[in-house]
Amino acid sequence: MIKLKELIKEECHCGKSCCSVNEDVKHIPKAKKKLQKLMKDESNLRLTMNQIALIMSKDIANNDLADDLIKSYKRNVTEFMRDAVRLIKKMK
Repeated sequence: MIKLKELIKEECHCGKSCCSVNEDVKHIPKAKKKLQKLMKDESNLRLTMNQIALIMSKDIANNDLADDLIKSYKRNVTEFMRDAVRLIKKMK
């Protein structure tokens, strides 16, 4: 196996696979498929979180806690999902 450092140091012009570095584009569809699974899992998480918030908000004393739960979810998970989608779209 030829390492990238060796290719950079030596200039090989034999025309075989060691002369060029090819990137595999198969990783892009795999990442998109994993993103779809992540989106599905996030949807289930959001549904469960909303059910918990609904249970909490039935009691007036816990209404603020339910609001805090929803705000925390939106602040963290939603931002993560936006970043994940944005970064996967940038993949080359």
